[in-house]
Amino acid sequence: MRVLILSAGLSDLGPAEAGALVGRAWADLGHQVALVPLGIGGQGLADAVSGIPDVVLLQPGAGESSASVGRSLRVALDAGTVLVDLTGDCPDDAGAGLLAELEGTERPPGQRLVGVVRSDELDAPLLGVRGVAARRAYASGGSDVGAALSGDAALARLASDIGLPDPPPGAGAGNGLALGIMALGGVVRTGPAVVGELVAIEASLAAADLVVLVAPTLDFGGAGIEEARAAAAWAQQGLLPCIALATRVQISSRELRTFGVESAYELGTDVPVAASRVARTWSW
Repeated sequence: MRVLILSAGLSDLGPAEAGALVGRAWADLGHQVALVPLGIGGQGLADAVSGIPDVVLLQPGAGESSASVGRSLRVALDAGTVLVDLTGDCPDDAGAGLLAELEGTERPPGQRLVGVVRSDELDAPLLGVRGVAARRAYASGGSDVGAALSGDAALARLASDIGLPDPPPGAGAGNGLALGIMALGGVVRTGPAVVGELVAIEASLAAADLVVLVAPTLDFGGAGIEEARAAAAWAQQGLLPCIALATRVQISSRELRTFGVESAYELGTDVPVAASRVARTWSW
């Protein structure tokens, strides 16, 4: 059989190392194994894309200006794909500094620019009661409605000035930095989605018999759930069974099955032994 390992890492191992360790359990039984590292954002995303050629990952930090992102993007003009990680703290200027820094710079027509976002920000609005200014006011505990409205108006003016008077869904992701990404012709995607596109995961799915997710934690608080949903969605696309292995599992099998994961197994501290036990169960 052929096993597709989708690895987000384990508690003390990165995605590639953890996936290889778990995959060895099936390989030792004579099965074919393919590995695709996964990352939502932060270091996990950096680890997941580190082995993909012609990809540059930019990870901005909090601050008042996104100009540093623009400078980094200008240096990365030779890359085929540039990912900007919008899952952490991001600058406050909605990409104004980024765009000013790149003014007059011609980006290669074939270069792909992607803002990597959390799944709950794929459709994040820039403006309005759920927009960036309103979210900032809520997060700060402030009750100054006037300041929120003023901030919203400033964002609306910026969007109009850069040619996006009707900002598309997702423009509010990354504290509004997605607006600048979109103004440059970029798109927003989740970490698993963009990794899947970069490695042409459809080809791996077509050749697989089983999808195995490897993650540090699966729990009812949400840890590992975004990775599990992505793995299950791919498995359903390929009409394949999907199981999950994690250092710690604190979520019911019934809940996991609601989005397509057949079973989840806790690996504990002895990963090779636990993975071998699961591999013998899921072999045919």
